[in-house]
Amino acid sequence: MSEILFTPWEGDEERPLPPLEAVGGKGHGLYWLAIHGFPVPPTWVLSTAAFDLALQRTGLGEQVAEIERTILSLEDDWATSQEALKTLEPIRQKVATALQRVALPDQVGRALEKLVLMPTQWAVRSSATAEDSLQHSFAGQFLSLLSVPSGVALWKAVRQVWASAFGQKALTYCAQNRIPLPKMAVILQPMSPITARDRSGVIFSHSPVPTLPGVLIQVAFGTGEVVVGGYGGDLYSVQGEEVRIQPMPAAHIRVTDPKGYTTRAATPPGTALTEAEARHLAALALQVSEQWGGPVNIEFVWQAGQDPVLVQVRPAK
Repeated sequence: MSEILFTPWEGDEERPLPPLEAVGGKGHGLYWLAIHGFPVPPTWVLSTAAFDLALQRTGLGEQVAEIERTILSLEDDWATSQEALKTLEPIRQKVATALQRVALPDQVGRALEKLVLMPTQWAVRSSATAEDSLQHSFAGQFLSLLSVPSGVALWKAVRQVWASAFGQKALTYCAQNRIPLPKMAVILQPMSPITARDRSGVIFSHSPVPTLPGVLIQVAFGTGEVVVGGYGGDLYSVQGEEVRIQPMPAAHIRVTDPKGYTTRAATPPGTALTEAEARHLAALALQVSEQWGGPVNIEFVWQAGQDPVLVQVRPAK
């Protein structure tokens, strides 16, 4: 049986980087960051082997095979492809619903038993095998949930992320790019509540915007949902000591709700980072890029009174 749960990296321990096929693109990037000494939160990854077991338990293997056969047989005519996808819709919904309701396989339950009892909230994030690749990022196609309470809610969140592998957007993306259905690993990261004093965002080690050269940072108060969703966030262009700031405050931010998960909140006044903080993040991104061997995009969280942590890295064109 393949490994079900991959555990956080501890200090200078020596063990191989888990295979991408087991931990998915996002998980692979996080373990790479940890191995190279960059600041990441403690990270467990529920492997694609757990996803396979859950799929088997649904008893819908033939339906899954039919979805994949159809996607890979589509032709270049997009109108015809859309019609074929419409015919798949009842099957897709059946598989996604079954994954949301599936009884957890015994091996998965045993692997997660201690995590479910930990008195913390969780980031429960997708890590599909094709996710975050240079060719196919799958950005925004799968589900990630923040501030998930422990206990039953954590079980439910894992199932929801599994089901997002069969979401309508994900299948359309596979059809448009003529690629097989990816397998889904699930990232589990304990997290403190996110408040309006905290900052989150993305860093481009090599700016894709010619008018904002150098390292480009987009950041908002609260969680990163506003930034990655395209709803705003201040822009910082950093070249050496020079920092250019383009304020782009979001209409609202998201923070942890007292009952768990996230909720809307008012955007605080002012820009999200000081110039010194922007330089710090830019230097960190350039270090990652140098170790990676090319341009990267990074997601980060910087909670008040703490150091920033990196929660995602992927190659950039």
